[in-house]
Amino acid sequence: MSSGLVTVHLDPDQLDIADSVMVIALDGWVDAGFGMRSASEIMLKDHSERLVASFDADLLIDHRARRPTMTVRDGRVDDINWPAIRLLAVSDLDQRDFLMLHGPEPDFRWQAFCSAVGSLVQQLRVARIVSIGAYPAAVPHTRPVRLMAAGTSPELIKGFGAPQRTLEVPAGISAVLANQFEASGLETVSVWAQVPHYAAGSPFPAGTAALFQGLRAAADLRFDPAPLIAEGLEVSRRLDTMIAQNAGHQRLLGRLESAYDSALREQSTEIPSGEELVRELERFLRDQDESK
Repeated sequence: MSSGLVTVHLDPDQLDIADSVMVIALDGWVDAGFGMRSASEIMLKDHSERLVASFDADLLIDHRARRPTMTVRDGRVDDINWPAIRLLAVSDLDQRDFLMLHGPEPDFRWQAFCSAVGSLVQQLRVARIVSIGAYPAAVPHTRPVRLMAAGTSPELIKGFGAPQRTLEVPAGISAVLANQFEASGLETVSVWAQVPHYAAGSPFPAGTAALFQGLRAAADLRFDPAPLIAEGLEVSRRLDTMIAQNAGHQRLLGRLESAYDSALREQSTEIPSGEELVRELERFLRDQDESK
């Protein structure tokens, strides 16, 4: 069934996911440490997902900004892989089914896209929407990753951190969708991992592991964090090595640690920007990646 912008591939009656959860994982706005992208890859890695609906990428995506990738074999173009926005039926470790809106954030027709997603949510009788993401913050890598959340009720965000002041920042499509769903009376929660801003340009597995903790708390969805924890320890060791080589970096890290600890004690402490540390560590991580 097709309505121009969206094509439905599975009838809602074919899916045993009534009153279920939909996870929004649309890439393209901010994803520090590739937290959301890595989480999506893990959720989809067993390739057992079922395609519920697809969206017309030609109407939604600027292909010059998000070019398709081509595979060249023996001197000829063998395949073209186009960006795709899809609604999938996925299972967690406990074989609990949920929906996942996955793909690049649309470049065009945001309101039409949100309306189409809203219609699907209604048809599929989704009860709760959870969006995930990661943003760069002035926090140290030597402390546990903190999660921040916003939602329709205090119960949904209980146990998460929440902004204590008014913020005005550019919105991603996930925020627009969450706002629409909240207005229609659906339960929504957005969970964000705080990734050290000096490590935001490279994979930061601890941020992804924290997002899985958030999914467990917000939607009772379970995924194995063990590989991420091991990878996170290796990233932490690399950062420790870099910082140990410079006394100035050590002082800046100490200030970030003090600010983090003070925030946990609900004290007002000025958080330094650590711009010098940011530049040096991003350069270090870039050099390390290029040397592989």
